[in-house]
Amino acid sequence: MPSRLFRAASLPAAVFLAGFATAHANPAATAYGVDVCTLTGTSGQYSVRVQNAGTAPLARIDVTGVRLDAGGQPQGDIHVSLTAIPPGKYDTAILARHGESAALVSIATYLSVNGADTPQQELFAGKVAHVSPGAPLQYTLAPLALRGWTVAYGGPNVPKLDAGSAVLLAYPARSGKKLDSRPETGRSPTNVVPLAPCPAPRGK
Repeated sequence: MPSRLFRAASLPAAVFLAGFATAHANPAATAYGVDVCTLTGTSGQYSVRVQNAGTAPLARIDVTGVRLDAGGQPQGDIHVSLTAIPPGKYDTAILARHGESAALVSIATYLSVNGADTPQQELFAGKVAHVSPGAPLQYTLAPLALRGWTVAYGGPNVPKLDAGSAVLLAYPARSGKKLDSRPETGRSPTNVVPLAPCPAPRGK
């Protein structure tokens, strides 16, 4: 199933970042929200599908990725903007084509407010780098493709995450602040969900 991310209240900052799970809330009750999944082809094609799961049209979705060489090292950023996505509809950002390799870094969503594209949500692609069963912050999250940040995440009601699995970290956007390639230090994600491959098309 696609990763579902939606509006939630910002948590207080802490030295170690803690989150809480809202995976079972109803995204249809929010003005915006997205379902995200990935598509990988047999020759290295890599795309990210983003569906508008909210109740308002999304004016824009900015998808940022990174090109990878044969050794998995970053070779430059990729920026794709998807525009005018009605509720329930989706669009696809192609990050790599035949013979290329890429990975997702971040996604930013925007609503049109008084005629201006206004940021709503910041999503960062990560992976579960370490699991500490029984610890208050049982997960250590790290970038999916790059190095440079880690987020400690956990709590009594968070969903189970598997070591090595891909995830999305969600944060409410801050007006006037440019989206960075990493979560802001000392700021807790409002939600962390698995980043899964898109479901296979249903047969007739």
